[in-house]
Amino acid sequence: MTERFMTRAAVFTAVYNNTGEVLLQQRGPNSYLAGYWDFPSGHLEAGEDMRVTAVRELAEETGLQGRAEDLCLKHIDHYYIEVDYLNFVFELRDWNGEPTIMEPDKCSAVAWFAPDNLPKKCVNVVRAYAASGLGASEAVTYSVTDRAGYERFMGEPLQAGGLPAVTGAQDE
Repeated sequence: MTERFMTRAAVFTAVYNNTGEVLLQQRGPNSYLAGYWDFPSGHLEAGEDMRVTAVRELAEETGLQGRAEDLCLKHIDHYYIEVDYLNFVFELRDWNGEPTIMEPDKCSAVAWFAPDNLPKKCVNVVRAYAASGLGASEAVTYSVTDRAGYERFMGEPLQAGGLPAVTGAQDE
């Protein structure tokens, strides 16, 4: 019997404040893509609605509280470099709390950024979402991150042996 192709799913939450800034967290020094900025994000659990995953991960990572029904799907990125992923970006504008680093082993900073002034080192999903207009479209947007897409969104070549680690200041 032929083994079926399997892909992973991850959710990302683009949280906006009342001035239109978006919340990003910087990945910690021992994390995948250390030093890069990312939306609060995580993997789906078996049988879990992806909107429930998004608000669960948001609370686990930042302490912010949101409701699944307030999320709006804005972007899908099909990522296939090392492994296959479908990445779903949800927008959230109605939430409660103050952003806090809840997982210091995975996150080294959290900050608000103007959409037109994002840090240079953002993960591919943030870059792909930014390239699509940061949710400005009424329609759900779509991107593909293969090796060429990675270089286009990230502005750097994919290095032999995997993705690069970053050290230095938050605005690298």
